[in-house]
Amino acid sequence: MTPHHGRILLLGILLLLFIWPLGVQAKGLNLAEIPFRFTIGDSKDYAGPTYDDSGWAEYPILLSGGWAERGAGLDDRIFWQRVTFDGSALADISSPALHIGVLQGGNIFYLNGVEFARVAMLDPPYAGLVSDNNMPLPRTFAFPPNLLNLQGENVLAIRSTRNGLENTFLSGPIEIIEEVDALKKSNARTAFFILYNSLSVFVLVLAFFITFGVWLVARKDTGLHWLLIAFVVLLPVCLLNSSAAAYLEWKFPPALFPFFVLNLSSYVLVPVIEFSAIHLRVRIRWYTRMLQVAILALPFIPDGTADFLFPISRADTLIWSMLSALTFLQISIWAIRGALHRDSRAYPVIVGAAVIWISTTMSLLGLEDWALRTTGSGFGAVTVPIFLLSLTWAGIQPLFEAKARLAEAQSEVLRAQEHERRRVAYDIHDGVGQWLSTIKLNLQMLQGQHRGTSAESGFSEVVGHVDAAISDTRRIAHDLSPAMIEKKGLAAAIRSHADIIRHRSGLTVSVDVDDSITFAPTVQGHLYRIFQEALQNAVRHGKATAIDIRLAQEKKKYCLEIKDNGIGFDSTVQSDGLGLKSMRQRTELVGAHLDVISSPASGTTLRVTSRN
Repeated sequence: MTPHHGRILLLGILLLLFIWPLGVQAKGLNLAEIPFRFTIGDSKDYAGPTYDDSGWAEYPILLSGGWAERGAGLDDRIFWQRVTFDGSALADISSPALHIGVLQGGNIFYLNGVEFARVAMLDPPYAGLVSDNNMPLPRTFAFPPNLLNLQGENVLAIRSTRNGLENTFLSGPIEIIEEVDALKKSNARTAFFILYNSLSVFVLVLAFFITFGVWLVARKDTGLHWLLIAFVVLLPVCLLNSSAAAYLEWKFPPALFPFFVLNLSSYVLVPVIEFSAIHLRVRIRWYTRMLQVAILALPFIPDGTADFLFPISRADTLIWSMLSALTFLQISIWAIRGALHRDSRAYPVIVGAAVIWISTTMSLLGLEDWALRTTGSGFGAVTVPIFLLSLTWAGIQPLFEAKARLAEAQSEVLRAQEHERRRVAYDIHDGVGQWLSTIKLNLQMLQGQHRGTSAESGFSEVVGHVDAAISDTRRIAHDLSPAMIEKKGLAAAIRSHADIIRHRSGLTVSVDVDDSITFAPTVQGHLYRIFQEALQNAVRHGKATAIDIRLAQEKKKYCLEIKDNGIGFDSTVQSDGLGLKSMRQRTELVGAHLDVISSPASGTTLRVTSRN
């Protein structure tokens, strides 16, 4: 299966998990179609079936928003909703259950004055939130036997606790249907929510490990330690407050859960500011330091209405939202300033900040309810991992830039080396070679003048030595700068050099090259040098008697292979030889992969394969 097919399969699973529960048809009563009565405040009497709620305001079921419209202030944290319905509509249901599409926050459910379900609420019921996870999840609550009045009116009352600006969320469908159908809907939708939320957590964990790995190998301070601190702070929050944790009903001590889940997330902004400043090479000024101090002090603001240690109250949440906006505004200004100065380091930060601002805009437009209702997570579950992933991209960018500079420096060295080889080759060929040819002609003239004398044999011997010197000079010049590569290509140059090695050393050299393969001039130059070095190693160090050379194209990838039957060596041991290092450098520069397979007394196979 290709990666493309895998992505299609994953998308299909996600769509199936989301669409399947929507197709479950169940008979029953849709309570969301009946107006709910709503009030701010708290009283045990509100659950009673005979309580007169005619003075309450009438609204649709409450989503996460609408507090200001319903008269709630920052200090209001308890509200009730009641709905009256006719039980005769449920006479055909054998096992009635209350099914809620998405439920978040602390809630207690009463039917006709009797509590039959609760989520994230402590005993006694008016003590506040319990220390467990209250992420949005579909919920199904079965009614106790004989509690539902099938002959007349019933009152469903819901008591909800709000511990943030807009933390409680009830969304449709809210209906009374058969328990079996309700469980089908809840289980399928829960699986989709968990999978969706887990993908966000996976992105966060992946970004953390990438950052940690780069930080381990980094040789200079790029601010990655601050980014790691941000991950260490945020990961517990995401893990403890994930849909999977809610489904598994993980519970924590009452003081720890709100501190980790509610307060610790605010601390992420402090190291994010530090990292952004180091990465974008700006100096943090006094007003940014004051912003960091305010963020650190926020969780310790006293809250007289709190039920647990150091919570983020409604007012604190509003302040935290303002501090978050100021933080991202400051980072955005830094990044935009860097981008205006054409600093490539600013671009990943701009992408991450843009994602945050887009999600903030969508939340202000009221789309947060849609996200919770559709995926079980707010925009932050997606945008925060994307933002930190963009910072990870920013954090490793200097290392990639350094690697690119090093590769460019190596390439420049090799180019200078090739230039110098070509210059020396021309000097040898046009200088020393010409002088030797002149000397040979003069010697031959002198030999002719002394023909038939005793000096003739001496001249013949010297001319032979000069011929050998001329041949060596031409060979050295050819090795330094093989003109055949430029004239006839790599395949012809390989054949020519193989012939030279065959005649010079008497080795058995077989050549199988594909002349149809074309290379860029730089690539074929590097490949030829790798080929030269491999043959030289086989002859000088490998003591080979036979060498097989192959240049072929396999699945749009070229492969250059040099195999000998020499003494071999232990290829698992790191070699300090300049020849092998040079071959690896050249292989990297042409975007290929070098494999060296060898062991003592088993010969050596060197294979260069292109990556694409």
